[in-house]
Amino acid sequence: MQTPLTIGQFNDGYLPVTDGVVTVVRNYAYWLNEKYGKCVVYAPNAKHYQNEESFDVQPYLSMPIPGRKPYRLGFPVFDASYRRQVDSMQFDLVHSHSPFSAGSEALRVAKKQHIPLVGTFHSKFYDDFVQYFHSDHIARAGVNFVIKFFQKCDSVWTVSDATVETLREYGYQGPITVINNGTDLAAPETQAEIDDAKQQAEALCSLRPDQPLFVFVGQHIWQKNVRLILEAAEQLRHIEPDFRLVFVGTGYAQHDMQAFIDEHAGMAQQVSLLGTIQNRILLSYLYLRASAFVFPSVYDNAPLVVREASAMGAPSILIQGSTAAQGVEDKVNGFLCQNSVESLRDTMLYCLQHPQQAQEIGKKAQKTLAKSWSMIVDQVYEEYLRIIENYKAKNQ
Repeated sequence: MQTPLTIGQFNDGYLPVTDGVVTVVRNYAYWLNEKYGKCVVYAPNAKHYQNEESFDVQPYLSMPIPGRKPYRLGFPVFDASYRRQVDSMQFDLVHSHSPFSAGSEALRVAKKQHIPLVGTFHSKFYDDFVQYFHSDHIARAGVNFVIKFFQKCDSVWTVSDATVETLREYGYQGPITVINNGTDLAAPETQAEIDDAKQQAEALCSLRPDQPLFVFVGQHIWQKNVRLILEAAEQLRHIEPDFRLVFVGTGYAQHDMQAFIDEHAGMAQQVSLLGTIQNRILLSYLYLRASAFVFPSVYDNAPLVVREASAMGAPSILIQGSTAAQGVEDKVNGFLCQNSVESLRDTMLYCLQHPQQAQEIGKKAQKTLAKSWSMIVDQVYEEYLRIIENYKAKNQ
């Protein structure tokens, strides 16, 4: 018989933020709540957000972070209503997905209730700090702060083997558990369903049935290498003009991206910014229709979008040696290129010239890279039980 658990998940962002970490938190909470007891999410509040999840989401006081819309800085210590709610709970374990205000609050709760704290390392924080503060000194101080948080955790997790290396480079020397990310997407089973899905994606992108499609999904920020995609597409359309490229998401770079498109005559007929697609089914159809998923980020650790694309049979184009490319072999279950406009352009051209091979590579990605969130959370639950047992034995 399974032991039911009460778990608190803490993060410095939640809906309407739709980044990879939020997706992890949502799926952890959903499947833990469905299969293994009760899970409550704690995160900064957001204007007009109404919780429609099957699990409890408890927001706390926050303010916008300048230059980082839609992210918000949380102040749980000053929110009396939130404090009453969280302190009324009796958790078996708390889990923080951020080392900042959410991490500090999870640490406070863990100490007060004498329970273990799990911390997951998701991001390349040094890159984030440099981008925001433009200072190596501040970035290194920020990394030191991050490491001090993880040193206080009872168990430290990462989302890939490559992320372990990043955490080691930052100076963390303790044990690390790898819990891979999953996906909630699954391809249609019948040919009629597949055809209908592709037609809906074609209508969204104004595509002909035989027209190749490249897709990017993610934040529109320079760290994701979106400029590289635009420059490669600009060169590619003069070699092989019959394709479409769509960007899904939002971010601070989107206005400059649109300006780049508008400045190049005729590019707007082939390249589009679709904004955020909240409908997960429609997003899955876009992956399904894609000739390839283009994601040349050297910033991301274990991007969920690569697994989403793989689940729908779309091969990913990734930068060789990047943490995002872990588990991908060139022309086996994905495409690997160098971090240059010419290399990305040539890889996209290869997909256009070898559509059947690209399709077979996508099928291989589907078999080797995609794993359901339900299966991932089975592993999470078993790890939680082990951590709780070890904590109790250590603190008897």
